[in-house]
Amino acid sequence: MHPYEMRTTIQHREHDHLVRIKGASLYDTVDRLAREGLIEATETSREGKRPERTVYRITESGSGELDQWLREALGRPVNEFPQFATALAFMYGLEKSEVVELLRRRMLELEAAVAATDVKLKVTVDELKLPRIFVIEEEYLREMQRAEAEWIRTLIGDLLEGALWPSLDEFKVQIAEFQRRSGGSY
Repeated sequence: MHPYEMRTTIQHREHDHLVRIKGASLYDTVDRLAREGLIEATETSREGKRPERTVYRITESGSGELDQWLREALGRPVNEFPQFATALAFMYGLEKSEVVELLRRRMLELEAAVAATDVKLKVTVDELKLPRIFVIEEEYLREMQRAEAEWIRTLIGDLLEGALWPSLDEFKVQIAEFQRRSGGSY
């Protein structure tokens, strides 16, 4: 395929929520893959006044690299540096009431996304008879969203009960005690 066709295919298959593609980043990626010998140009064509289109295919080296990446990505968990976990680490910087409201909003959006994915999967697998293997990533993402929404529901309950969110004075005492026990490294 040529890069424009790659982008269109990614969007058509709705993989653009799995892989970020912005502006010329796909063209930059294709150039880098070609320089590294992972793909190669097979033909160049032009239709009318349109720019030249170079069609690429994966090389044997690229296929080996892809296989290696797939084995590692499927077989080993890695820290993907999720933005939400980072925000949780610093949520004490906001008022508790605002945190609760933001978490409720996030939970509702997650629940809506789960419901939408349920409908999408029902249509694509049950009605259109698309084999499940082609939507397995949708199932995974739905289950991650479902688990996150349930965890947030529990977190909101813990926040509202009060034990999780100490007053500033209680927080200072807890940090001082933790620093004393850990040798002052917090």
